[in-house]
Amino acid sequence: MTRRNVRVALLLTVAFALIVATLLNAYRFGGLARATGDYELARFWYRLAAVVGNPNAQNNLAGLYAEGLGGEQSDALAVKWFQMAADQGISQAKFNLSNFYESGKGVSRDTKKAAALLESAADAGDIEAAFNLGNLYATGRDDFPKNVVQSMAWYKRAAVRGFASAQYNLGCLYSQGRDTPKDLSLAGEWFTKAAQQGHAKAQLDLGTMYAFGLGYERNIAEGLRLLNKAATDPSTAATARERIKVLSSGAIVI
Repeated sequence: MTRRNVRVALLLTVAFALIVATLLNAYRFGGLARATGDYELARFWYRLAAVVGNPNAQNNLAGLYAEGLGGEQSDALAVKWFQMAADQGISQAKFNLSNFYESGKGVSRDTKKAAALLESAADAGDIEAAFNLGNLYATGRDDFPKNVVQSMAWYKRAAVRGFASAQYNLGCLYSQGRDTPKDLSLAGEWFTKAAQQGHAKAQLDLGTMYAFGLGYERNIAEGLRLLNKAATDPSTAATARERIKVLSSGAIVI
């Protein structure tokens, strides 16, 4: 082999090594770019990693397309890359993809497909997916029948792991007694768990139960404490203040 051929071979080897190193680090480079707010550069690096099969890069690239960060917004391309990542077992991609199937953005609306994706993600440990699946079953859709029993099962899966919104929704189902036996004791237990995490609606409902003796022995002091907490949150402030006013007037009903 001539000296010239040796040099060419060395250059080709170095070039190949650089290409491999670039591809291997493309996902990391994408993360660094995204962290600095350079979404256009993040797209470039995530795309490189995504096309060679990195599922996390596929998920992140899909997110950039979904939000229109760093370039065009495209639901169809978001679905494409979320699907590829989901096919490789990325739970977050399954969760994200379920939202597109539920809403019919970038893909034909299919609530059953959305539910299947959420169930798969929930089975992998995603508690928000379990909560969302509980919501689907609690309300139903024109292509997905309502099933309160299933709803409670999925809410409970998220609730026992500390997801406050699931705890609150589970409490609501027990307190309302719609399509399931009414049980104010269980409602209070779940409201308490959510309220302890600062969930304003749980504080409002639990405070009401204590203040007016609904499912609990009447405890005005505890009721007022919880209602005052709920009054500090914009979403519950008006109702909480109204109930505090009713309570202060000496009324026993709301």
